[in-house]
Amino acid sequence: MQPQEIYSLQAREVMNRNVVIISPLATVQEAVEKMIECGCGTVVVDRADEDDAYGLVTFQEIVYRVVAKSLSPTRTRVGDIQIKPLIVVNPTLRLPFVAQLLARVGIQNAIVIDEHKLVGVISSSDVARALVMKKKE
Repeated sequence: MQPQEIYSLQAREVMNRNVVIISPLATVQEAVEKMIECGCGTVVVDRADEDDAYGLVTFQEIVYRVVAKSLSPTRTRVGDIQIKPLIVVNPTLRLPFVAQLLARVGIQNAIVIDEHKLVGVISSSDVARALVMKKKE
């Protein structure tokens, strides 16, 4: 893919729309089972109420915040280990700007919100995969 084609791609074209949302009261074990089931490395932790923010749990966070601390995955709640608050990306944000945002903040994932609704998750691997994807007509 040519650089000008990459520049024209938007977050909505490469984000993962298959978002798994889990309750903050779910256990880490339940989160891992859902992540394995969906083949994804991320689950979104649901908001406690309308005024709350979404959270995120990744395999990396589970390793760092549960396994490394010898916590029980069946007793630890995802709400206790989630990444929160999150960086939010508009679905029309162009990929170079998504990449710059991820790099500047030093994160791997951001949620994509469109008109106050969660529509996807975009990761650094999604951005990298875009280098070889074909432009959708």
